[in-house]
Amino acid sequence: MLGWFHPMRPSSITVLFATAVISTSFFCASMHAHAAACCGGGSASPSTITSDDLAQVSASFSLSEIVVDNVDSSGFWRRSDVHQTIKTYKLQGARLLSDRWQAGLVFPVMSRERLGEQHSGVGDIAGTLGYEFLPDWNYNPIRPKGIGFLQITLPGGISRYESSIGGLDSTGNGFLAFSLGSVFTKTWNAIDAVLLIEAHRSFSKNVQTSIGQVELDPDFGGDISIGAGYNLGDLRMGGMITWSVEDAVKIVSANASSDGSVERYATANLSLSYLFSEQWAGTLTYTDQTWFGDPINTSLGRGGAIQVQRKWTR
Repeated sequence: MLGWFHPMRPSSITVLFATAVISTSFFCASMHAHAAACCGGGSASPSTITSDDLAQVSASFSLSEIVVDNVDSSGFWRRSDVHQTIKTYKLQGARLLSDRWQAGLVFPVMSRERLGEQHSGVGDIAGTLGYEFLPDWNYNPIRPKGIGFLQITLPGGISRYESSIGGLDSTGNGFLAFSLGSVFTKTWNAIDAVLLIEAHRSFSKNVQTSIGQVELDPDFGGDISIGAGYNLGDLRMGGMITWSVEDAVKIVSANASSDGSVERYATANLSLSYLFSEQWAGTLTYTDQTWFGDPINTSLGRGGAIQVQRKWTR
């Protein structure tokens, strides 16, 4: 999700994704169901300062519903009359370590519910180290600001492959993952734009399932996000599209094995932000995974989110 931009004040952006959202987009992780790519081998959304602020902390709540239960490997969409709902509570923050180095942390808690059955737990926890390799100390009409980041995602939740109830108790990818990426931002008077490129590698692990002990072997994945916004005083309207892909997760057991399938989907965001003061901003977001792309081997959701952000200037 895009954070806050302002043509005259210090600007900031919180980068999703996925990611999701996806990431993935900022709220992408809360949009994915038990069959979605994020639960197969993705990485959590990083927390990155792209403004001139010293630090930022945000709290968010998102509520989403799975409207397409499965898109198979042939691209056929399957819907049911009973949908799963997902609530995600997320705290995240970032702080400058020096003029160009920064560190961030994301801590989510997720709750899934279907037919009155509910399961909650800690999601995937992500720590980020960022470096401003393309500074914007002197305004240039073309050159953007660029921040590269390295992220480690710790499996706070279990993956859908460890679940015995169809992934309803899954609260994350369930894999250790490392990510490399860059985010580029640019502002032209009342218009702002952002580009995020990210690639990650998830690592295998052994788990106990209903069929015995199996080895889960994920691989690479990545996201590309493009967004823009328009500022009207203290009000900002913005949008973003994130394209996500995950390599197949191989499942190996003593009796059988499966090569899995590549997962692909796109997430669209529409956001409305308001700058209450130099320190406080709020954002409302609508997210939909049915609008764009050519999804395969995934489920698709839509929902909304609210975020409150506190910033400290240098």
